[in-house]
Amino acid sequence: MAAFEHKDVLALVELAEADSLYDQHGEAVFELLRRDFMTRLQQWVRSEDKCASLERNRCSVVLKSIAGIGQLELAAAKLKRLFSKPYTEMGRSIPLTIVTGFAPVDESDKSQERAMRNASTALRAARVKARDYEVYQPGTESSLGASRETIRALELAVERGELELYYQPKVHAGFRNITGAEALIRWHREGEGIVTPDQFIPIAEKHGVIRHMTWWAIKSAIARLARWESRISLAVNVTPTLVLDDEIYWVIRDSLEIYEINPACFTLEVTEGVMVEKQNSMLEQLAKLRKLGIKIAIDDFGTGFSSLAYFRDLPADEIKIDKSFVMHMRESARDFAIVNAVIDLAHNFSLQVVAEGVEDEFCARQLADMRCDYLQGYLIDKPLPLEDFERRYLSQSEVAQRFNAERPSASRLH
Repeated sequence: MAAFEHKDVLALVELAEADSLYDQHGEAVFELLRRDFMTRLQQWVRSEDKCASLERNRCSVVLKSIAGIGQLELAAAKLKRLFSKPYTEMGRSIPLTIVTGFAPVDESDKSQERAMRNASTALRAARVKARDYEVYQPGTESSLGASRETIRALELAVERGELELYYQPKVHAGFRNITGAEALIRWHREGEGIVTPDQFIPIAEKHGVIRHMTWWAIKSAIARLARWESRISLAVNVTPTLVLDDEIYWVIRDSLEIYEINPACFTLEVTEGVMVEKQNSMLEQLAKLRKLGIKIAIDDFGTGFSSLAYFRDLPADEIKIDKSFVMHMRESARDFAIVNAVIDLAHNFSLQVVAEGVEDEFCARQLADMRCDYLQGYLIDKPLPLEDFERRYLSQSEVAQRFNAERPSASRLH
């Protein structure tokens, strides 16, 4: 990490996706967004700092006498916090996303010019890596080139057959028999082995590559259901921006018709956090998709601060309790109470509940006692390649025999 001890630091702050915001909302609304961007930025700037507007969606701020990298990280965290709430106008909520590049500044004018170039490089790197900010380091240019190469490789991954679906089982909480699976993308990049989603999905989302990959995943999952003769259900997690893409309706509908699949065997998972951010449009789109006969699951439930009104109107069949609550039930009475309350509330609204992140038998038994419907997590199994999944779960009628624990008593089954 570069040394910043008592140096000025140039911050290049950009309102992200400006062209998209302009096209989507028009000139008048965009001007209001730009003004709000400047107002919030001014709240970040200290009296001794210098702020200058460069373009319609970009500003430079010279942060005076930064004591060290720790102070810079605190400044970046405060900036993110100032932009955490969406812009609200006449009942509409529009998220404002910012991206920042930081670079140290020396005293001379020449050094300030160099700092601007370096901050621009750091800003581009933050965009490519889908990060809130990036600090300039020598060699950032070559790293940025490598990231561009990653984007191009992702664009070709489907055509080259480098993407593969892994399958993580979902079992009944009481009987422990398999009821379904979640299809998860893995990238077999040539020369690098298996690349996990956390390494490439954020980049794919940021640069629009995720669309082609997601349509492939949906089609592949539905085709797999045809080969399995709908013996279990199969879920695909879709990034929220694509749920609002009208083409998803036709991708799912056409795939179901081509492979003659019972729609109820296919589940579309969408993250709760963005459901809350874009509530009206998301609820309408999910209701439309649900009319196809597919099931809708709300993923990472408990992280989006949902209201009861939202819960009442939710066009869904299933919620998946976020693993951050499930994994800490044993040590945290509050997490235990949250999980228990969510299960009861969901059942009152005729929703089924999946607990994610189940990693030990004690937790699984607690969830069964709470009348949770299904379990998913490493206690059951990790995501598996197709052949391993089929051999382990579809070649036998009873999965419970894999567990040494006693079968739960009849009073705990539901």
